[in-house]
Amino acid sequence: MTVIRTVLCELLSVRYPIMLAGMAGGPNTPELVGAVSRAGAFGVLGVTGTTVGAVEAATAEAQSHANGAPIGVNVQLAPTTPATGTFERMVEVLAPFRAELGLPREPARPPVPDPPHDLVEAALAGGARAVTTWHDPTPILAMCRAAAVPVIAMTTTVEGGRLARDAGVDAVIAQGAESGGHRSTFGRDAAMAAETGTLALVPQMRDALDGKLPIIASGGIADGRGIAAAMLVGAVGVSLGTVFLPALESGVAPIHREALRGLQPEDTIVTDAVTGRPARWIRNRIVDALATADVGTLGWGDQGAHLADIRRAAAEQGRADLLPMLAGQAAGLAPAPCPADLIVADLVAGTHAALAMARGAAGPA
Repeated sequence: MTVIRTVLCELLSVRYPIMLAGMAGGPNTPELVGAVSRAGAFGVLGVTGTTVGAVEAATAEAQSHANGAPIGVNVQLAPTTPATGTFERMVEVLAPFRAELGLPREPARPPVPDPPHDLVEAALAGGARAVTTWHDPTPILAMCRAAAVPVIAMTTTVEGGRLARDAGVDAVIAQGAESGGHRSTFGRDAAMAAETGTLALVPQMRDALDGKLPIIASGGIADGRGIAAAMLVGAVGVSLGTVFLPALESGVAPIHREALRGLQPEDTIVTDAVTGRPARWIRNRIVDALATADVGTLGWGDQGAHLADIRRAAAEQGRADLLPMLAGQAAGLAPAPCPADLIVADLVAGTHAALAMARGAAGPA
């Protein structure tokens, strides 16, 4: 297959400028990470919320599946946030759903994960070849520099891109409003930052950074047409999450894969009600109930932990109406369940076709 070469390929030592988004908490299994890298793209292992021992094991397993191809690691660096609601009111809102799932009225306190710095250190020691960050990358930059490993920071704003550049990152992921992941918004005006679409954000960020720092597009991209469009407005590659959720190697529940099929953009909603920070979720009974209850959250860190056993039970019981499920607005373009290498191949072929069509439409130079 023809190779798409950009500076991102050189930075990551990969064949295709396609990255797997760092979807922690289950979707990014070592098998998926290894399969994406083995196919010529760049698999990224999401490690937030786990332990050093788990990271060591997952990194080793991902590398065994990658057959010598490089893999990366993603870490969320956002600090915890204060509660905007009360524990008692949150228990009241969730009590009917917990009863349906056979859970106690109040959840047990989950184990405390290891600090992000320690998780990255373990992944680097295990051979991770790049680090992508969610939120301000400054806390792990020195460690990555010492390991001679590139750092790629995700941000939703031009200001965030400038801050990441000034901190010394090697590339920036421009996360558009269409994204299914948590919003990596940081900087002076983070609390007031409005969401910007990917195709508007990429060229403005590229101009603001004088075209000198590689910009990677993320959000609303699930096929070759989206990749081509991002590259035509200045991106050197893409970071994709939702399109890989149907992969047979991913760790999402079968009901999550099924929910993606035919999903319309308006079937998703951006809310902080599930985890305490804004993210795009598939609308269902529990997400809508939390979003409309207007009771605040327990803060980033505690809110997600409060729902952890609900998510596990709903997945095990096949309750699509009670399982919070992340998804971007392009989810309806995602493929039917298939191996990850076929998804990569289809993305590459579709990108070539779209770029060829664009060149043809432009006519002779």
